[in-house]
Amino acid sequence: MLDVTPLAALEEHLQRWTALRTTCAPADRDTADEGIRLAYQAAGLSAPARIIWCGGPIEIAQQLAAATARDHIGSNVKAQVFDAPQQQVGMFAEIFWKEIIVAASDLASKRDVINTARNSLERATQTSREITRAVRNATQDILSHLSIRTRHVVQRWRGLPRMLPSQNFSDIAIDPNELASLGVYEYLRDIADWRDQTQPLLGLWAIAKSASWVVPHEHVCWIAERPDTLVTDVRGRLHCAGGPALRYRDGWSVHAWKGVEVPDWMITHPEWITPFKISDTIEPVLRNTMIDIMTPERFITTGVVACVSKDETGVLWRKFWGHRGVTIGTWSAVEVVNGTPESDGSHKRYVLTVPPHVRTAQEAVAWTYGLSAKQYSQLVLRT
Repeated sequence: MLDVTPLAALEEHLQRWTALRTTCAPADRDTADEGIRLAYQAAGLSAPARIIWCGGPIEIAQQLAAATARDHIGSNVKAQVFDAPQQQVGMFAEIFWKEIIVAASDLASKRDVINTARNSLERATQTSREITRAVRNATQDILSHLSIRTRHVVQRWRGLPRMLPSQNFSDIAIDPNELASLGVYEYLRDIADWRDQTQPLLGLWAIAKSASWVVPHEHVCWIAERPDTLVTDVRGRLHCAGGPALRYRDGWSVHAWKGVEVPDWMITHPEWITPFKISDTIEPVLRNTMIDIMTPERFITTGVVACVSKDETGVLWRKFWGHRGVTIGTWSAVEVVNGTPESDGSHKRYVLTVPPHVRTAQEAVAWTYGLSAKQYSQLVLRT
């Protein structure tokens, strides 16, 4: 069983690496530059002739899309710089790390603290994964602008990267989430004295603590500043009702609502959302997000939603979208009255989104409690 000191260090370690996943602090360029040199050295490569700093990953993608043979950037070396050392260390450390977590969870005096730290880490991981997805989508659009003919031409030139516009940016870039995932091994180095085993990660740790995205090639290594804006909800999803949820220092930004990336006008001008624009939106997730931004209460008052069931538990509302007689989308919500009165004696009304398959208001209300309609009807006290 582990004693208190390693567990205290584990808590501090989790908190520190959790913060690194979502920090907006300016990059420490000198430390990151040295980290790049160490990472190349650990991979058996010569240090890159040039380290190019960019305001964000989109600027890196733009420079890659414009790269020519004369730039002499060489092949992409993510596999050597990141993948190989990660796999090498992970092979030895995975079992030991799991034992540490299990031991920590078994100590009642520390269980709540460790679980709180782990929950925070999971939320931060959720955030960093959404950032990676948004960047991947945006960079794919940038890189796909090169024509197929251009791809075939540039492939014949020696010295161009292996990355082609048809590939995923994540295939050739080391994202902050990947870098932060190496933090577990730093704990093993500090507490379990795994110094020889973790030596190849020293440079990658320095980058993780000092910058964000890295795109390593033989002769040129691109590295990006951290974002200057990052806003999330309590679940760690990208979310901001008043502006961009994510913005990098190169000016690229993402507007998001509860983890769904949306056009910026939906956030900056929510009053532009109308029943017509909602109906004109094909993507179900985006359509439902528009309703959420408008608020289900206001959507119902527009008159385009039909009442399909009403009883003592509430009112079930439903909206169908179709094309040529075929239903292409359904939205359902139940309107309920809070059983607990306010201080003035009034009762608040709520509109709760429910699955489209519910048939009655009672079934819809029961679903919000995780019950069947029959189970809910047997409750003595309802709130």
